[in-house]
Amino acid sequence: MASVFEGFHGKVVQRGDKAYEESVYQYAWSSLIDKGIIEPKAILYAQDDADVIAAINYAKTHNIAIAVRTGGHQYSGASSTNGRNIQLDLSSTYTSFHWENADHSQVTLGISIDLGTFQKKLEEQGRFVPMGVCRQVHLGGHVQTGGYGQFTRSFGLLADYVQKVRIITADGQVRWVERGRTEDKDLLYAILGGSPGNFGVLTDVTLNVLKDEDYPASRGFRALFPYSEATLKRLLDVMVDQDDTPDTPGDYDYCLSMMSASPAEGRPAVIVAFAHWANLEGRNQPYDPAFFEKILDAGGADKAMSYLGIFLDGKTHTPMSVLCSHWILPVARVFPFPFHKHTYFSNSNSKTLKAKGWTRWVSGRIQELAADPSSGCFAGAQFQYCGGIHSRFVLNAKDGVTSFSWRDSHFMSVLAAAYDVSASKDAEKTAEAWVHKNDSEGVGHRGAKFSTQDRRVLWGSYDLDLPAARKYYFDQEPKKYDQLSGIKKMYDPSHVFTPNKFCIGPLPTHVLDADKTRGAKYTFSEAMQDADKRANVVDHLV
Repeated sequence: MASVFEGFHGKVVQRGDKAYEESVYQYAWSSLIDKGIIEPKAILYAQDDADVIAAINYAKTHNIAIAVRTGGHQYSGASSTNGRNIQLDLSSTYTSFHWENADHSQVTLGISIDLGTFQKKLEEQGRFVPMGVCRQVHLGGHVQTGGYGQFTRSFGLLADYVQKVRIITADGQVRWVERGRTEDKDLLYAILGGSPGNFGVLTDVTLNVLKDEDYPASRGFRALFPYSEATLKRLLDVMVDQDDTPDTPGDYDYCLSMMSASPAEGRPAVIVAFAHWANLEGRNQPYDPAFFEKILDAGGADKAMSYLGIFLDGKTHTPMSVLCSHWILPVARVFPFPFHKHTYFSNSNSKTLKAKGWTRWVSGRIQELAADPSSGCFAGAQFQYCGGIHSRFVLNAKDGVTSFSWRDSHFMSVLAAAYDVSASKDAEKTAEAWVHKNDSEGVGHRGAKFSTQDRRVLWGSYDLDLPAARKYYFDQEPKKYDQLSGIKKMYDPSHVFTPNKFCIGPLPTHVLDADKTRGAKYTFSEAMQDADKRANVVDHLV
């Protein structure tokens, strides 16, 4: 079968093969089955650089495109494709890991390594770097969409620590693209924030990492609270209060996650609070427990429980590398159902959010969906504070190395609705109406509860057409997007890496025509059964 793709020696699964359904399955598939956009003609599992270059040559010869997948999840299906286009799977291709110096402050690793493995290797040396919380997500797509996580405010994004990347571009050339090298400035800017996989095939990344010993008194908070609308509002009020003064110390990160009850799995609705004090000034910096105490009081000190076996109250020192490991969770899907998930940043400060009653409004919106599990709908939410003059999320953007947008934001919100049509025939319509009402009331206009500007993020994208939605994903409109389109034209003039509509620049014929050529349909339940061993659905929380 591989002989169809000249020079390619890895495994190939084509549309119609017995293994196709399991191979094509990914996180977003269940939500987009009716769109026909996750149906590549073939999935090519590359073994090495030679296979990647062979796939590129095949695509150019046949005037098709390549979608690059490194592993994990992509909410809008942008790491897949359809029509005659192919998917290049790198989930186990680039797995090298080596330290660049004796003090373990710089590391080079392959993009196929998952975050859980990466963080374990860092912790062994007392090292850490900001990154996301999903263990099974692989480095390639994660770093190209920023690497947002629990350390965003105190340390910035994972992409901020990139020193160089190794990439194979559409001309088949292998390049090291380095920070600070004039001739690499544009390409690095595009790779880090332009849209993942649109500029070539990333293979390796070199990162500067941080040392535990520089933060000798760091502390963490992690607790699970029983969900109620009132409890969620109180915990959110604590978060909004952080922004009352722009001078809030940069040491503090605070995130909240909420999950509806799942009667089938016998688990209740819960709220999980994550926070830390980073001890950015070192050994002589005094620690004040007041912030963690506010969180504990808001959630209910007598109700606080461990989450997945871990409870932290900030009373003792926990190394930053250990905290980073604690924040990485063994969760692929909280609910094994299709979903609608919308993520936004906010340009509103605490004064505005309080005046508009945001915490009451959003708690009420979540309660509306969470109140009746028998409806077949399940709420999920995440909230994070990222603002203030000491926020590294804000400050790290000023060097202009990356193109990630909306880094002057104050807060981030993720609102998701999973739906089980086997429990209720109206579940999908209910979930869809819920997220649309959140959007219409919450973002994009003067009276919006959360943000007067519609600010979306690449890692949490839900649109299928990036050029049409460009103003929501890229700031400095139209300057930044036009600049990225120009870089795209320079390095990928034939649109080899434009496999779908969620891509930078003008859309070529092989994308616009792809919807006319679709493969066989199959059901979500079938794909889930085939992928159960990989889906790693959470079956308990307490």
